[in-house]
Amino acid sequence: MKYVNPKKAKRLIEKYLNGKCSEAEEQLLESFLDSYQNDSYTGSNFNFKESIEEELWNKIIHKRKTQNHSKIRKLFSQNWVRYAAVFVGLALALQFYFKQANNQDDSLNINEEMIVLQTANEKNNLNENVNGQITNESGNVIAIQQGDVLKYQKDKNSTDLVYNELKVPKGKTFKLVLSDGTQIHLNADTNIRFPVNFISGKNREVYLDGEAYFEVAKDETNPFIVQAKDLQVQVLGTHFNVSSYDDSIKHAVLVEGSVSVSNHGINTIQKEPMIIKPGQKASLVPDGLDINVVDVEDYISWTQNLLVFNNQSFPEIVKKIERRYNVEIENQYSELDTTRFTGKFKNETILQLMDTFKESANFNYQIKNGKIIITNK
Repeated sequence: MKYVNPKKAKRLIEKYLNGKCSEAEEQLLESFLDSYQNDSYTGSNFNFKESIEEELWNKIIHKRKTQNHSKIRKLFSQNWVRYAAVFVGLALALQFYFKQANNQDDSLNINEEMIVLQTANEKNNLNENVNGQITNESGNVIAIQQGDVLKYQKDKNSTDLVYNELKVPKGKTFKLVLSDGTQIHLNADTNIRFPVNFISGKNREVYLDGEAYFEVAKDETNPFIVQAKDLQVQVLGTHFNVSSYDDSIKHAVLVEGSVSVSNHGINTIQKEPMIIKPGQKASLVPDGLDINVVDVEDYISWTQNLLVFNNQSFPEIVKKIERRYNVEIENQYSELDTTRFTGKFKNETILQLMDTFKESANFNYQIKNGKIIITNK
């Protein structure tokens, strides 16, 4: 973070009030406000006129009225609402202190795991920052890695179904291109088992445990089937997202085209497949499937490295955060379990994200034994 003295910060805040901040200046002021936390520096050192303090206060009140309601808390990390508490402190001339912030916390040890590709003959640890080749037991190249993309080669002479398995750990995402051209974006904590080559006249079938976004290559003679535990999705060529995490409701969301979805659970009463349309979500329920209209962007934003919550419960949000950042969170503040949040994050560190929630939901958190523990403020 760049050092910002109070005089420069004052000028930036005044430019913000007048709507004249450039993008670079907003980022600089954002970095300053992120570190403006403790209580040994006085807001009165900014020497704001009373009229400016009042204008600042009114802006904050207006934003909070338009962006917060009932038990739904709105969190926009790239929005000035994130810093409402800090601005209020300045306007009321409360005491603060700013220090240089670090993006890392030594007490939060995040173990980085490797992406693992299991072929028929060996286990390959993939570094998503390098390029390389994957070979079979005969030494023939079956796939080429280019950074965070693994692309399989098509072999028209292949007559046997040979499966590989790709495991993406928490804290990472990866892209897989199958031999038929189907593109699969794999979310964190996801395993997928797939054929090295598809055989003409047989279904193109893959097995998913986790979450993935599929852009299926069209092939009218060979349907593409995703087996996601009890959830089965069948298509000819389309774009859709499938989630089959054990700790969440399993579902499929259709972006374009048409898919057939069915529940293969042992105790399911309604086993007949259902066709869903673009913009619909099919969720597994005990007696079959529940179909709802949704905003598909909420379900595929993770492919753009975005973390989006749209009126989601805090327990569901915690699961997403744990997968995204490969951390463990223990919530000891039970009131949050019934609170819902809306927000969008992109490049924030785990500590920046937690600080945003802390300001909005009014809780404390500490890092103990490598775990994030949330408590009542």
